[in-house]
Amino acid sequence: MIDLNAAAADDLVALPTVGYAAAYDLILYRPYLTWEEVEYVPGFTPERVDEIRCAGATLGAPPAQQPLVERDRKDLLA
Repeated sequence: MIDLNAAAADDLVALPTVGYAAAYDLILYRPYLTWEEVEYVPGFTPERVDEIRCAGATLGAPPAQQPLVERDRKDLLA
């Protein structure tokens, strides 16, 4: 299970249709309290969100503070 509120970019890319750019967007729009909030991420349609959810993604409790770190931006550094 991959928690959208806590997973690193390297973990998020294991989900179907999620590359590093989409993983970065998922991280940028955190935290998610509901699956409907994930649909606000650019490019994440209800169908895409359902596919990710069926693949085992979860919405854990949002962390109190989770800064974006450089390892989550490696797709932009290439």
